[in-house]
Amino acid sequence: MTDLNADIVIVGSGMAGAHLSRSLADAGRDVLVLEAGGRKLRAEYLSDFYQNPVKGPQAPYPSQNSAPHPTDTDYDSFYDQAGPERFVGAYLRIYGGTTWHWTGFADRLRPADFQGATLYGRGTDWPIGYDELIPFYEKAEARWGVSGDPDYTWGSPRKPGEGYTMPPIPASYMDLQIQKALDQMDLTSKRFSHARNSVIFDGRPPCCGNNTCVPICPIAAKYDASIDMDKAVAAGARIELDALVTFVEIGADQDVVSLTIRRPDGSTQKVTGNTFVLGCHAVENPRLLLNSRQETAPNGVANENDQVGRYLLSQYNVDVTGEVTDPVYPYRGPQQTSGIIEFRDGNFRKDYAPFGTSFMNNGWSGNADATKLSKELISQGMRGAALVQALNDQIGRHVRLNSSAETLGDADNRITLSDQMDSAGVPKPRVAFTVDEYTRAGVEIATQTNEKVLTLMGAEDIKSDTPYLSNAIIAGTTRMGTDPATSVVNADLQTHQHRNLYILGASTHVSAPVNAPSLTIAAMGIRLAEHLVSTAHE
Repeated sequence: MTDLNADIVIVGSGMAGAHLSRSLADAGRDVLVLEAGGRKLRAEYLSDFYQNPVKGPQAPYPSQNSAPHPTDTDYDSFYDQAGPERFVGAYLRIYGGTTWHWTGFADRLRPADFQGATLYGRGTDWPIGYDELIPFYEKAEARWGVSGDPDYTWGSPRKPGEGYTMPPIPASYMDLQIQKALDQMDLTSKRFSHARNSVIFDGRPPCCGNNTCVPICPIAAKYDASIDMDKAVAAGARIELDALVTFVEIGADQDVVSLTIRRPDGSTQKVTGNTFVLGCHAVENPRLLLNSRQETAPNGVANENDQVGRYLLSQYNVDVTGEVTDPVYPYRGPQQTSGIIEFRDGNFRKDYAPFGTSFMNNGWSGNADATKLSKELISQGMRGAALVQALNDQIGRHVRLNSSAETLGDADNRITLSDQMDSAGVPKPRVAFTVDEYTRAGVEIATQTNEKVLTLMGAEDIKSDTPYLSNAIIAGTTRMGTDPATSVVNADLQTHQHRNLYILGASTHVSAPVNAPSLTIAAMGIRLAEHLVSTAHE
């Protein structure tokens, strides 16, 4: 097959690659995006979702043997689990990436989130600060369209009088009932900021409350990166689908010479360029670098100091459920519309991990909720109208509070290569993860708080599940820093070792605090584009 060439070659078409490629194409640069997976229409993904009996976050998106990603029933076969904590990170390899099934939270990080070590003696400071990202946050928000409450910005300062693109998504009836319990605890809830239309924006409709945001918005009211990827292509960027990058070639001068891509039929091609950017998620970025061992990079690309794959980050979750006295009517609106504002930031971060608590509008977790209860009631002999009435009565009073606590960067929490191969012939990611006592202490306080909320709402048989790693938050593994001995890229996302290789995405993040990383990924993509344009002739 004919080899490919571009001035700037980007790996991945998700949140990172879409924003970077759009900004570069708008600036007239020659851009080629390589996407490991393929592309389908939204209706086709919806059909896959309907037909899949498992209704988890990956359900609408069948894995391809040529570029496999985790599915809801095979985390333990996709990942080589080194333990002790089970890793269940969910991500996609398709056009638009993992944003197809993200929650849609449109949060900036807080100023304090960039200075965990300085302010709280925990974690590591970022090499950049909040103020530096403000103009790029603003540009990303303008692209997405953000529905938010101008009176509460979740700890992220905005310019005086600056609101959001759209009015906030309304709080659900359940949110309002939970606040009555919070009033008795001197706690407060506010509405989340969403990359989800509350009015018509960018030719897309407003949210109509399908309650399937994870795994798919059926009407495209929720933003996903295919939107900006389409705009990048319209501006002149080229994209190659079904182009799995398996190897990064390094020359004697330590510059990247080429990438090798593998097609579904097993054929390979070389891709050459002047600048290369890896934006293929916090699992795949280190996996590719480590899989590229060669004479000029004996430990793997960008891994002279054995830092690639280290400082893997996630969040630690706990669900508390109960059947409350009065109906709260879940399954209306987006899956999460409000949450508790306390415990997300403050001096307590010196002692225990911050955590965010969301009120889950999808009851006791969707399909498992109604299906499990139906079987129980049927086994008791219930049928017909009596069955429907019992289902409506019980499910209408189901409340689930989900809390996610920050985990700290630890060099031993890491991704390495397994000796097992996946279906594409690439070593599987081997994941080692330990949750420290700082994080566990935060989860314990979250559990106690949520149990008290449900008690005040009249729930008696309250259940708190075993805490688990989030499948939505995956970060670290090629983190930013000023010291090559403890980081992989500098503040401009340029690898310390290779002049023309950059890494973009959550893998470069130094921390994964309570606010979601997605907007920061987008902002950093726009920022990197500005850097590449400004240094083009240096």
